Amino acid sequence: IRKDTSDWKAFKQIFIARDYDFPVNVDPKLIIDGGANVGYASLFFADKFPKAKIFAIEPEESNFEVLKRNTACFKQIKPIKAGLWHKKAYLKVLDIGLNKWGFVTKESVESDYDVETITINEILKQAGSDEIDILKLDIEGAEKELFSENYDSWLGKVNVLIIELHDRMKKGCGAAFYSAIKKYTFSEARRGENIILFKK
Repeated sequence: IRKDTSDWKAFKQIFIARDYDFPVNVDPKLIIDGGANVGYASLFFADKFPKAKIFAIEPEESNFEVLKRNTACFKQIKPIKAGLWHKKAYLKVLDIGLNKWGFVTKESVESDYDVETITINEILKQAGSDEIDILKLDIEGAEKELFSENYDSWLGKVNVLIIELHDRMKKGCGAAFYSAIKKYTFSEARRGENIILFKK
């Protein structure tokens, strides 16, 4: 936990308020932590579901370095420095003044970028899986792009989806998300700032 950063607030949400502590009707084998920050959600899931393989995706360099240190003792957690996106692309990572848990990503060009993207389908291929038991998304507005294109190939493979929407940071996040999920049979619940979808 870095001094004078948002790390403590993130820690409290996950380990004290226990925002991700709810019953699921699956025994998870694959968990994707999109927007892993410094790894607290990944650590929570690793403790709760020790048999699960966890892909922790974080685009910002300083967060990613702490993520690697925080998860080093957990072999089932695989940190990946990338931005979760709807296609292969290059991204700039922007600090908009929301501390360490508020970096946003913006598509850029190969000659001027901070990080490459990774898609959900690429993660599935790396995992050797055709099913995502838990997909957690806290990606600071990138959900707008993620649910605007190319989601039909993977969204039906998700059993539990946890998402925080960021319309306050990027207009259209909620509209893109609800437009994408309407053709699928999910039930919806809420916990803290998160919307939770369960495949029926």
